[in-house]
Amino acid sequence: MMTTTTALLLGTLIALPAAAQTVTITTAGGDYGTGLKEAMWGPAGTELGYDMREETQSDSLAAVRMQVTSGSVTTDVVHLGSPEGAQAAQLGLLQPLDYAVIDGAALPDGAHSDYCYPFDSYGTVMAWNAKSFPNGGPQSWADFWDVEKFPGKRALRANAQDLLEAALLSEGVAPADVYTVLSEDGGIDRAVARLAELKPSVSVWWTSGAQSAQLLKDGEADLVVTWNGRAQSVIDDGGPADYTFLGSIIGTDCFAVPKGAPNPEAAMKLIAAMTTPEREAKLTDFIAYGPVNPAAYEGGLIADTKLKQLATAPGNLESSVFSKADWWTEHGEEAQVAFDEMMNN
Repeated sequence: MMTTTTALLLGTLIALPAAAQTVTITTAGGDYGTGLKEAMWGPAGTELGYDMREETQSDSLAAVRMQVTSGSVTTDVVHLGSPEGAQAAQLGLLQPLDYAVIDGAALPDGAHSDYCYPFDSYGTVMAWNAKSFPNGGPQSWADFWDVEKFPGKRALRANAQDLLEAALLSEGVAPADVYTVLSEDGGIDRAVARLAELKPSVSVWWTSGAQSAQLLKDGEADLVVTWNGRAQSVIDDGGPADYTFLGSIIGTDCFAVPKGAPNPEAAMKLIAAMTTPEREAKLTDFIAYGPVNPAAYEGGLIADTKLKQLATAPGNLESSVFSKADWWTEHGEEAQVAFDEMMNN
């Protein structure tokens, strides 16, 4: 016979709500991490009823590598740069994305990834000192290479990535064909040879984004290849600078699921919920990185005044090239060796 005490205990157990699904996301933290929480994973987790946990790592790729190789994976979703995502995929550290759950059709041509879903973007752009060019700077990479039309000192990054793409664009290669040409026999050498033509006009080969912004702000270079956020920071600080997204090389950040993640199905649902147009648009309130989902630019989700600062905004995107992280993972060493040889000659 059931006692009164037993009945009360059973009733209490039945009344207890089911425990929420715990899902862990790894980000780099800082202001960017705060934006990701406020705009994306916080509201997405609430919508899905998840108990969200955050881990922060300054080097997310190293953290994923350590967790997967040790067989002790604690994170379900990790925020990576797309080059890191491609490298992690090549190393077998990531699970394939479940495109039955995640909206692959929301990605524009050139942005698709099997392992790391891109959600925001930045551009490698042409920037210039507005005092040097009061009537406007170059509007194409062909202009940037034209030292008679646009004379002055140039500053370029001391790295092959993005510069090889720009070099081919300067020769008239169509954006859609850049990686086809780079993959051909002699394609890398062709791009490096084009860089060698410009080398006599390059006064500084910079090694950090902060350095590129300072060169632009101080007028130590008239024309600078830099990231749009760095150029915009000079403008925001009152510096005499301007830039264009025409011909920009677009890099992306992405979300991935480590191999052996504790909750892979929940992780896929979280990625899908985080990357809605509304949430990618909301992230621009925290950082000037453009959404990858084109629908984020519809319906007034982003203020018109902000659009000109975003790499993937309509009008900025059409002449651009999405950086192919998997191509750089496969050919990056070869490209950098050829670049370094050009630099040393």
